[in-house]
Amino acid sequence: LRCDAAATGTASWELVAPTSEHTPIARAAATLSPVSLSDSAHPVGLLLFGGHDDVSYLSNVWLFDARTAAWTMLLRHSAQAAVASVRPDARGGHSAITHNGSSEVVIFGGVST
Repeated sequence: LRCDAAATGTASWELVAPTSEHTPIARAAATLSPVSLSDSAHPVGLLLFGGHDDVSYLSNVWLFDARTAAWTMLLRHSAQAAVASVRPDARGGHSAITHNGSSEVVIFGGVST
């Protein structure tokens, strides 16, 4: 769903149908961070990390391009413990922030098993 309050002066919601064949599974306690894409100076992407489905914590990373409504999986989920320099462990309930308004996202904390 997308809400565009700036254009109308009131909050109105609109369903955004993904244009990509593959999309992330439903999850709770994930983060969705605005990111700039390589060909845009403004945040037009959303980076989805982690969360929890009905079975386990997740470590996959997805990118949503708001211009095309397409999802791209950047990093698959792995049940193995992560090497810190490669990827964070699967987690949910963490915090995330875009660093310097770029495509870098920093995550902190959360819960994992």
